[in-house]
Amino acid sequence: MRELRCIIFEESELIKALVGYRRRTGKPLPPGQIGRLEIEKSPEIAARLNIIADHGDPIIVPAAGAELAAALIAYCIDVRVPVPASSKKSITMIDGHVALKIMKQ
Repeated sequence: MRELRCIIFEESELIKALVGYRRRTGKPLPPGQIGRLEIEKSPEIAARLNIIADHGDPIIVPAAGAELAAALIAYCIDVRVPVPASSKKSITMIDGHVALKIMKQ
């Protein structure tokens, strides 16, 4: 028997997860305002933060694959949502939202 759990992230939570993860890993976002978040679904799920830099130029900061998964897992830990370490984790889309899929065996 296996258990499947999905944690669905709202856009604001996804932004917080990406910003927090980059800060923790020593790669903070460039100075400026986050304009919007874009989600790409193919070939793999990717998030792109569109930032309007303080000097006025747009900057795109992408996150996909392991980096995106790590950001979501770290955010879950920060907000005290349990994520079993031994479970298989992947990123998926559910109803137009990015979700962390957790398969526990």
